[in-house]
Formats: sequence, structure tokens, C-alpha cells
Amino acid sequence: MALSRSPTVEIHSSVTNVGDSPAPIVAYFSSRGPSSVSPDILKPDVSAPGVNILAAWSPKSPPSLLPIDRRSTNWNFESGTSMSCPHVSGIVALLRSAHPNWSPAAIKSALMTTAYTRDTSLDHILAGGTLKPVDPFDIGAGHVCPLSAIDPGLVYDMDGRDYVLFLCSLGYTQPQIKAMVMPSPSIDTRCVDRWTVSDLNYPAIVVSDLRSTVSVSRTLRNVGQAVSVYFLASIVEPEGVRVTVWPRVLVYTHHRNHASFYVTVAPVKRSRGRYGFGEIVWSDGLHSVKSPVIVRVNDVVRHTEVFASSLNQENNDEEDE
Repeated sequence: MALSRSPTVEIHSSVTNVGDSPAPIVAYFSSRGPSSVSPDILKPDVSAPGVNILAAWSPKSPPSLLPIDRRSTNWNFESGTSMSCPHVSGIVALLRSAHPNWSPAAIKSALMTTAYTRDTSLDHILAGGTLKPVDPFDIGAGHVCPLSAIDPGLVYDMDGRDYVLFLCSLGYTQPQIKAMVMPSPSIDTRCVDRWTVSDLNYPAIVVSDLRSTVSVSRTLRNVGQAVSVYFLASIVEPEGVRVTVWPRVLVYTHHRNHASFYVTVAPVKRSRGRYGFGEIVWSDGLHSVKSPVIVRVNDVVRHTEVFASSLNQENNDEEDE
């Protein structure tokens, strides 16, 4: 570049080198789940490119950040969540331009339900540092796929009331929530007693403390080009958990673009807080709407408590005799 007065750069079509190394791989420094604030919400949600990303750089800071470095540059290679975030933000901007009427929840749903978990070798994406196959606590619903997210088929949607109930579950008071939604006075800010985070219409199903059979409901909205269509459910059960979906067929028509279903999970093993991972996939032959199912069976504690209670009762009976 220094030898020419008008340097030029030619950008050619990308070439995929197969066999060098599988990609993508979840970086060893990437944050992992489960969520410490709300364990029934999957974290992370998705993954995106974030290692060695060419990005804008302040010329006031040296590229190495070392005090002895006197260089100045407008560009630098960076790694971290701060590099993954703009990738996702750009995809969201594209989705918003393609579907200006979609809510933020619908866009997030499209990103999560169309994310992939297989690498370029068609094997499971690996977790950096351990080289084990990733689970949802490593990668969320998967690695973002912009082209698939443009046409997800179905989306899990939410409105302002859903967010209010979620804030209630985190312990916020009604005055605090009302202050947050002041520009939208039409939103009901009241909290209800029987609502749980599992009732949130979220694209993943997480049961963080399964002691007995639990049922949750979800609603999917048809956003595909076909107005009259039906989707069939397939299930991959987490280890030691029986998963039942009802109904197994979701039917959409000109007069009905929303359909709800129930997911019932039941423990079939004894476990002291061990997580298992599965998924539910709704398919019409063209779209695959995938939702991770994460269940933590924690029924050993209950059996121990029951045993201790019965033992105490026997001791009391002996004392009475």
C-alpha cells in the first residue's frame, strides 16, 4: 500500500476449505448457562461469530492496549460478546426490514427456532476448552442462521403484559413496573399470584426443578406464506424424562393463525439435580421450528424427605408404646 498512490483491494467469492477444522466452535471464554437470575429462562439464547472479528478501533488507543505501544490504527481484530452482539444486531435489522410488523419477541423467536447445532463436518458443534458436544447451556438454541430466520414458519410471540408478568416473577413491585411502562398506560401492570416463568411464551422450555409431573403451554403464530397449513411435532426426550406434547398436530387456516399446545414432562429416573437436554420440532415439510427442552430432575431430595418423615413417625410410635 505504501508503494502505490491509489491502492486497490479486490474481494472475490468466498471459498470454503473443508477438512481443515470444523466450524463453528463455541469459544472457551463464552458465557455459559444456566441463568442465575431466572433459571427457567434459557441462557444463552443463541450464539454468533465473536472470535477474531475485524472491527472499528479508536486511533487514540494502541491496538495491543500496552502502554509501550505507540501505534495508531482505525481497525483491529477483537474477540468477545461485544463482537457477537453486532452480528446479531445486524441480523435483527435485516429481519425488521423484511418484517416491519414483527415484535421484538417474534424476531427473537425466529433467531432461536432456526438456529443450527451442526458444524461444517455435519457433526455436533464442539465446546472450546473441553471439545465436548455442546448443549443448550453452551450455545443456547444454536448458532444464528439469518437466511432461515427470514422465513421461520412459526413464531412464539409476546406482548407488554407478558413482560410485566415476568418482571413480577423477578420481584419488581407494581409501582416500579408502572414507572417502566409509563409511556404505555394501556398495559396492565398488575401482578398475579399463580403465574410462573414457565408460563412465559418463550421459544425454549426449561424446567429447572422437576420433582413431579409438570405441564406448560405455548402458542405459535403462523407467519409463513401458506395460510392453510399444518405442523407435526417430533420429540427428543431429555434423559430420564418423559415428554408428551398435545396436540401433536397444529392446524392453521384463514381464520386461525394462532395455535396452542401443552408440553407435559414427567421424571422417570431418580436424580439429585441433574440436567437433561432434548427438543421439540414442529415441521410442515418445509420449515423446522425447533425448541430446546431442558429439564433438571430433582426428585431424590423429595424421596429423602419422605423417608426421614416416615422414620420420625416410627420413632414417635415406639416412644408412645
